[in-house]
Amino acid sequence: MIKQKTLSLNEETIDEKNDCKNLKETKRIKSIDRFRGFCVFAMLIFQFLKNFPSLGFFSRLADHSLENGIVILPGMTLADIIAPAFIFAIGLTFALSFVKWEKLYGAKYAIIHYLERALSIIGLGTFLALCNKFLDMFGGNYTLNAFDWTVFAFSVIALIGLILRLLALIPAWKKKLSPVAEQIFYIALSCLGIMNLIITSIDYASVVNGSAFMYNYWVTLQDIGFAILLAFPFVKAKSWVKFLGASLITIVFSIYHQIGNNRELLDVIVHGGIVGGFGWGAMLIFDMFIADLYFKDNKIAFIVSALFCAVGVMATQWLGTINMGSCSPTFILVGVGLSGLIFEIFEVTDKYYKSKFDPLVWWGKNPIIMFLVEFFVIGVYTSLMPASALGEAPIWLAIIQGVIAVVALTAFTYLLAKKKKSISL
Repeated sequence: MIKQKTLSLNEETIDEKNDCKNLKETKRIKSIDRFRGFCVFAMLIFQFLKNFPSLGFFSRLADHSLENGIVILPGMTLADIIAPAFIFAIGLTFALSFVKWEKLYGAKYAIIHYLERALSIIGLGTFLALCNKFLDMFGGNYTLNAFDWTVFAFSVIALIGLILRLLALIPAWKKKLSPVAEQIFYIALSCLGIMNLIITSIDYASVVNGSAFMYNYWVTLQDIGFAILLAFPFVKAKSWVKFLGASLITIVFSIYHQIGNNRELLDVIVHGGIVGGFGWGAMLIFDMFIADLYFKDNKIAFIVSALFCAVGVMATQWLGTINMGSCSPTFILVGVGLSGLIFEIFEVTDKYYKSKFDPLVWWGKNPIIMFLVEFFVIGVYTSLMPASALGEAPIWLAIIQGVIAVVALTAFTYLLAKKKKSISL
């Protein structure tokens, strides 16, 4: 694990020089910050909204089901685009961030850091999945098994590392605590990540063999972490190599997806589990390809994004609907293209929005902290409030609670941004 020094991977700037080229690039990165903040905000607030069906349309925004969600394309709801958009935000800065680390610390340490980063994201998702199992256990609906307790042990170690990292934000303690805290935090989460990849592979083998038992440790964060692992070999590749590599992975995955009942099997585990993760990885590599185009000529990036979206929609005639559950081939193409088009909105508005009041940037600076804070708040809230009370809350009460949640979380992100405090993977 490498000490981060003065570089923050959540605050992307191009160079310390103040020439015109760098100022232009920094401006573009500002739009990426806002786009990432939008993705984080949507992912977290949607978790809150889905608990209040009385909000009607707003509650439906967070629903992934075709029956209740806002359907925007065949088989795809509005909520389905948020995770691909977050992957797209990673793709925009992936190569840029790696090059910075390489220049500061050398290739060896940069490689170690990014592999550790990907495993840690998977590990964090493993921890959050364990928390849900504990909630089910307290509700009398689940009994922890040996693997759960192993995950719990490593989670405790990771939490100790996180607490030490928070204490290391205190200037007087930073020098002594920071190196040790980061080692504990990253190693524990990386171990959880490796364990998750193994156990989810076993889960998928069980599904294929018709077994009803699964450990169920795969959530959205695992998609993100596995995608980074798969895309990492392409981080410094030429644009055409990225496109070719992503295309080959998509083709192979598509063939498997369409054979027999594989689509239904992939849909059993969240987002296709580790096998579906190859689709998410292909998505990220395509995103990195579009990022290369973006930094060369944004108009070309816009056109290519539109082509991806159009091809994906047309392909539904032969490959089936856009299915996030199995990470269908059409979902890969539309996820890339539609995310690129949404990002263009932020790119255009960046030319006109100059205010220092920038809440989306605040949200984008601390995605990891906000994931943990939101999960804790929602977990405690739904535990203290009976599900019936949440579901049957009158619209006026649901609105009040929603506004309080948004204002409180946004104020928290503002304080972190103002004090320039951040914890990133």
